[in-house]
Amino acid sequence: MRDVDEDGMAIRPNKTQQKRELARLQKLVVEIINLGEGERAKLGLDEKFVAGVQRASAMKASSGRNREIKYLTKLLQKQNLEYICNWFDSRNSKHSEENRHFHALEKWRDLLVSEGDVALEQYLQQYPQANRQQLRSLIRSAIREKDTGKPAGAGRKLFRLLRESAAESVESVKLSQQDQ
Repeated sequence: MRDVDEDGMAIRPNKTQQKRELARLQKLVVEIINLGEGERAKLGLDEKFVAGVQRASAMKASSGRNREIKYLTKLLQKQNLEYICNWFDSRNSKHSEENRHFHALEKWRDLLVSEGDVALEQYLQQYPQANRQQLRSLIRSAIREKDTGKPAGAGRKLFRLLRESAAESVESVKLSQQDQ
């Protein structure tokens, strides 16, 4: 028997909403196909779905691959969608946080090379455990490389040192929080 509203009219599902949901699930299937084997294993998918994903990942873009994706979309509806969506959300937020951190370190490197000691003092206020002498030496080398047009070897070393000192800062904050 169909669902009926208070007026006795049949309640039909919203087709536009159904199409949006189907498109969202197909996008999720494509994301699962693009994952590596190790990450896919973390999702706890059933064997039939995993076998279909492996078939689809081996295919080139074609109508056969599209049919496989549609089939996998139907199978995906039987999986734990809430867990899968939450896993992707946490994975994506972790990646975006890492990207923000990486870009912030790139900005620091560029600022240190362009402004020198003034920027170094600002950096050391934020990351006091950083090695001042080593930073100063790499900054000078990076400036020399920039002025002479040489490849950016010192600039890369400077970035690595910035990344290490930022990681040490995070570790020291974690340790101080554990002590409290």
